[in-house]
Amino acid sequence: MKRSFLVILAAVLLHSCGPVNKKNKSNANELSYGSADTTAGALSAVLSLTGNIARKEMTAQIKLSNTESTALDIQEIIIATDEGLRSIPVAGFDRVLLGEGKDTTLSLKFNPLNNLKEYQVTGMTGIFKPGYIVSILYKAPGKDSLTSLSLRLQSAKNEYMAYSRKYKKPLTGYSFNTGTGFNERQKRYLTIILKQVQHPPFVYLSEQEIAISGLNFRLKSYYQQDTLHAELFIVNHGDFPVKIIRGALDITAGSKSLPGEAKMIRIEKISGAQQNPDTMEKGDRVLIHFKKYSKIENPGKETLMLNLHNAFMLSGKKALFEQDVQLLPMPFFNK
Repeated sequence: MKRSFLVILAAVLLHSCGPVNKKNKSNANELSYGSADTTAGALSAVLSLTGNIARKEMTAQIKLSNTESTALDIQEIIIATDEGLRSIPVAGFDRVLLGEGKDTTLSLKFNPLNNLKEYQVTGMTGIFKPGYIVSILYKAPGKDSLTSLSLRLQSAKNEYMAYSRKYKKPLTGYSFNTGTGFNERQKRYLTIILKQVQHPPFVYLSEQEIAISGLNFRLKSYYQQDTLHAELFIVNHGDFPVKIIRGALDITAGSKSLPGEAKMIRIEKISGAQQNPDTMEKGDRVLIHFKKYSKIENPGKETLMLNLHNAFMLSGKKALFEQDVQLLPMPFFNK
């Protein structure tokens, strides 16, 4: 049994890694990955893959055929990079029961994750990779073991090079500086102002997150083409309300403002009372969208400051943060 599985796996990889069927590029906003076909056990697949450059979205057209006299349960279809970053369809995937001798055609859209660190820091998924692996997991009803059918599709080298030259733009993300003693100073400060809290205040600062006595902040930010973008996701598990002061929230170069236009701030209340999006009660979740045109001379080396000190206020006009938080640059090259 083990030997037959290895033979099938070798055949799948050999066939799917063969030459793809090249096709002419019909749309300047598309990157074609051609088509391929293969068979694994009872399932045959014919697949074509196209990337929509503007939407950073992949469309997979998949024809599945059941070649044997038993029904097949198609359970999962994923797209993955050579580095192993996996992405599921944008709309999810409903299992498909493929009857004996039957076939079906699926059209699935993916937003492939191409660079994990870039996504964690900036929220950007990175530019398309030159090739992807599409895997289809299925089993026969009543069986416990899953079978995987995989196809690898590759864009034409000249097309990918032209795409990369055009869309591979400098991008700088930002992470919190964890080496400034923020945790201890903030704890001492909260011990004074949060006298109503029975237990000692909890503070933890990581590269992208701040946790303060039940309030959790997660930052994604980047600078590209003279514009700062940031998203601050906040969840209030604390025992006290917090008011957001939009005018005080900013990103600056130390104590001075960055040259450029006025900032734009939009507060999205994900859960909680919608009539007052600037106030967070216990259990509320908020996403703050920040955008600001700024000319940073050397974005890959200049540190910035996330102005939090007066941006989040407790009752009695007490500031939640004792200080602002320094941001360290993290250049990405969309590899």
